[in-house]
Amino acid sequence: MAMNVNEVRASVREYVVDRMEDFLKENDAIQFDDASWAIPVGVDGMTVYAEVSVKTKAWKDTKTSPAFNPETAIAKWDAAKFEKEQKAAVKAAEKAAKKKA
Repeated sequence: MAMNVNEVRASVREYVVDRMEDFLKENDAIQFDDASWAIPVGVDGMTVYAEVSVKTKAWKDTKTSPAFNPETAIAKWDAAKFEKEQKAAVKAAEKAAKKKA
């Protein structure tokens, strides 16, 4: 019998968490949810927490959204990074122009 959706999600989480276990222990991670941890990191004399969570992506299309496609996700991320870089470059140019004026 095939696994239901919740069983598939749990299986994926267990697989990934098992592989992350040593890293989480070595870095004093604090578990605060079924598949979420806060990892303390020392920065400039402060303790700042990085959140690490394990979530499954959709593996099949639904009525409201398509299945996760790594190539599409990477393309969207690349486009977003490019747009952010372009905006930063425009701001830097505007700032430099104001200093000259």
